[in-house]
Amino acid sequence: MDLVSTHPDEHGGLGFLGLSPMGCAPVAFATAAAIGANWQYQISAEGAHLTDFKVPAIILTAIVLITAAGPLVFFAPRLAKLRRRGLLEYGMLGQIHSVGFHRKWILDPNRKDQEFLTAPEISALADYGSSYEKIEEMQPFPVDKGSFLTLALAVVVPMLPAILSEVPLGEVLKALLEAVK
Repeated sequence: MDLVSTHPDEHGGLGFLGLSPMGCAPVAFATAAAIGANWQYQISAEGAHLTDFKVPAIILTAIVLITAAGPLVFFAPRLAKLRRRGLLEYGMLGQIHSVGFHRKWILDPNRKDQEFLTAPEISALADYGSSYEKIEEMQPFPVDKGSFLTLALAVVVPMLPAILSEVPLGEVLKALLEAVK
């Protein structure tokens, strides 16, 4: 597959890989459900507190994120190299085009100012600028924020019974809404 630094997905054409972490969501949900049920039991029957599970919750989250997004790390060096090469190549192209534009419309004493707004060079310069901005915005790690939100919900939702046993529902909903923003 040919990767292109100006691809609109901002990942050289590999943006679709950012959806792959969603494939881990069902396993993350099942795991979190089993762990959440155990924590709920410990809270209700054994007198444990939600804060007792802070470290295990962080470890669970880290394991899920590493398992889901870890394989995407292998694409980062190639995409970073593609971005650097694109900036260099399009930078040289921009220099050539900008110098020609400057010579024609600024330095040429015989220019006709009435033709300036209809000149095709203006459109080409604007289009080039848009392409260069795409390369500057290119991310070396193909991530889809929606995938990570799905993954986060797959871990948090099964934990709600354990969380709600100690934290009022209003506070939980408020925290979830702030996290989504």
